Amino acid sequence: MHPLLSQRRSLSAYLLFWACLSVVPYLLLQAATPAGGLLLSEICTVAFALVTLPSYYLCRALPLGPGRLARVASAQSAAAVIWSLVFLVCWKAFVEVFAYVPAWRGLPSEVDRAEPALLGVGVLFYLLVATFHYMLAELDLRREAIEREGALALTAQRAELQALRAQVHPHFLFNALNTVNALIGYDTAKAREACVLLADYLRGTLGAQEQALVPLAEEWALCERYLAVEKLRLGDRLVLDIALDAAARACLVPSLLLQPLVENAMTHGISRVEEPAPLLVRAFLRGERLVVVLENGIDPEPRRRPGGVGLANIRARLAAHYGAEALLHVERNETKFRVVVKVPARPATTEAR
Repeated sequence: MHPLLSQRRSLSAYLLFWACLSVVPYLLLQAATPAGGLLLSEICTVAFALVTLPSYYLCRALPLGPGRLARVASAQSAAAVIWSLVFLVCWKAFVEVFAYVPAWRGLPSEVDRAEPALLGVGVLFYLLVATFHYMLAELDLRREAIEREGALALTAQRAELQALRAQVHPHFLFNALNTVNALIGYDTAKAREACVLLADYLRGTLGAQEQALVPLAEEWALCERYLAVEKLRLGDRLVLDIALDAAARACLVPSLLLQPLVENAMTHGISRVEEPAPLLVRAFLRGERLVVVLENGIDPEPRRRPGGVGLANIRARLAAHYGAEALLHVERNETKFRVVVKVPARPATTEAR
């Protein structure tokens, strides 16, 4: 479809421009009856502007560029001659209708006298139409290029996010299997229960992998399944202090965002301290931002374990989703490790998942 036909305002402005331009053939006509000559000129010019709309497709088929000038010039010259004849035919056809008005009976002879001038105006008008259509075609090509670039960028972003999320699962499995292995040595019943909980967790992550964003409540439900596995191993050493506001629970967050943070808290902190140190998790809204805070006790002599995902993965995913709108802040002292995540608050009810 021609771009103007889908935009009423643009089409109206286009026709108004040609209605104003009709003064050119009117002056060349030098009609003895000004009212009839002006009306005839406006009708013929506007009709010409409408019937030449298909030349847009010719301009798109013959784009301007190096090495194409001769071909474009010859094709457009032939089109200009043909459309100038069409312009003259419009005048001839409409003037016969105008001749039925007694006061305008002299218009046909005036049109015959101005025929060469009208042919010249038809050529000039077509060149003007072609110029406009080349500009319109160039704008459309640029818009399509921008849309293609946007689609490619979105595809690349999705691929990046999928790759980053994929790093989370092997890391979790590594730690979870270590937990099962530890339980087998002294409590086979708990080891079997851990396997069931692990299967339940992995089943829950299948849906999360297909969604870029999930409600915080759904994301935390996965963390609870992971913590249930850890509870079998740590027992009373795992103390939870959880407070997630209802409004915060309804907000969307990147899927599998909290699980690595909770896992890091368990692996590098809570599981290595002798005194019970609670895992504190808070989520609340502050203005138009969702704030999530995780705090845990830490090992006074930390040892880095191989294969960790780390906070770099979380930073990369937040940047891919939100750009500069997201913040991940880390605080550490001798006894505590604190992570603060701030993202735009987007309720699940207002954004498609």
